[in-house]
Amino acid sequence: MQRNHFLATTGGAAAALLAGVPARAADDEVVFAGIYSSTGAYAAFGRDTDRGFSLAVNEVKKSVAGHPIKYITRDDQTKPDVGQQQATDAFEHDGARFFAGCASSAVALAIAQVVKDKHALFWTSVGADEITGKDCNAYTFRWSVPAYGAVRAAMYPFIQKYPNAKKWYTITPSYVFGESLLTNVKEVAQEKGLTLIGNDYHPLGATEFSNYIAKAAEAKPDVLCLLNFGGDAIKALKTANSYGLKKTTKILYVWSGGLLDFSGIGADDLDGVYAGCQYWHDATPATRKASEAYKTAYGEPLGYVGASAYIEAKLTFDGIARAKSIDPAHAAKALEGYKYAGPTGPEEVRAFDHQVIKPYYLLVGKPKSAMKDQWDYVDTVASGSYPVPQGRSLCKL
Repeated sequence: MQRNHFLATTGGAAAALLAGVPARAADDEVVFAGIYSSTGAYAAFGRDTDRGFSLAVNEVKKSVAGHPIKYITRDDQTKPDVGQQQATDAFEHDGARFFAGCASSAVALAIAQVVKDKHALFWTSVGADEITGKDCNAYTFRWSVPAYGAVRAAMYPFIQKYPNAKKWYTITPSYVFGESLLTNVKEVAQEKGLTLIGNDYHPLGATEFSNYIAKAAEAKPDVLCLLNFGGDAIKALKTANSYGLKKTTKILYVWSGGLLDFSGIGADDLDGVYAGCQYWHDATPATRKASEAYKTAYGEPLGYVGASAYIEAKLTFDGIARAKSIDPAHAAKALEGYKYAGPTGPEEVRAFDHQVIKPYYLLVGKPKSAMKDQWDYVDTVASGSYPVPQGRSLCKL
C-alpha cells in the first residue's frame, strides 16, 4: 500500500525516533490518526481509506489554522480490542487527539469509548445505529447514513418498484452492524406488509456461503436481502448467482462498499442486482464534481470508502478552523449544526446527535454491454434521506 504520511521534522522528534522512544507531538501540532484495517476482514478497504485521508491532508497543505498536521495510521485488524488498543497507544505515545476511520461498527464503538474517556475527536462512517444513538458521545461524529436511514432509502424505492415481492429472506453477519440492519429491515417489513421467511447468520469473514444460499434457494423467496458487507457480501452474491437465484429472485444488497465491492463482484454477477450505497461517483452533478480531485490524484473515480475518509478528515480540519483551536472539545462544538458542501452535495452535522444528514443511494447493476467505461457498473435508481427522528433517537449528549 502506498501511503503519503506527513511527519513533522523537529530535532526532538528525530532524536526520539533514533533512540527508539515514541515521539511526542509538538505543542502546536495536530496529530491526525487514520484508523483502518490493513489486515483482517476489511483489509481491502485500507488502500482507499488511506488515499482519502492523504488527499484531505494535501488539500489543506498539511496545516490547519496555522498548525502543522502530522498524519499517522494505525491498523485495527477489524478487531474491537485491537482498535481500542491502537487508539489508546496513538493518544498516549504519538499525541493524537484527532481520529477518523474504521469499517467495522464494533471497532468504531470501541474507539468511541476511548475518545470519550480521553476527550479526543473521532469521525467514522460505520453503520450501526448505536454510534449516534444510545452509545453516542460528545466527541464522536458520523458521516455515513446509519442503518435506520440506509435500510429505508434502499427498501422504500425497491418495494415501490416490486410491490408484489412479499417474501424476503435475509443473510446477516453476526455482529453489531448486521443486527442493526436486520432490526430496521424487520421494521420496514412490518410497515409494508412483507413476510420475512428466513434469516441466516454468519461470522465476519466467512469463507463459505453455499449452505446459507442453499437454504435461501430452498425457501423460494421473492427477494434475497443481503445485510453483510465487503468480502462477505461479494462471496454471498457470487454464490447466489452460481445457484441461479437471479433467475427466480430479486437480490437487494442493502449496504454496499460501492466501487470496491462492484469491482470485486464483476459486471456479470452484478447485472440486475440492487445495491444501496453511501456515495456513487456518477449519481449526480455533485458526486461527479467531488470525484474529480481523487481521479486526478489516483487515476480512478472516488468510491464510498475514499469519499468517507476524505470528508472525515476534511470535517476534522474544518472543526479546528471554525473553532480556531486545536482543543478537540472546542472543535467538536464548532462542528455542531455545521452546513457545508460535501461529496453528495449540501450536508449538515446535526447538533443533537452528531449525525451528518445526507442522501443514500439505491443503485442497480447494468449489463456489461451497457458500461461506458470500466467503472460504470450501475445506474442510479433513487436517492433518499431518512434520518432518525429526534423524538426516536436514544442519543443523550
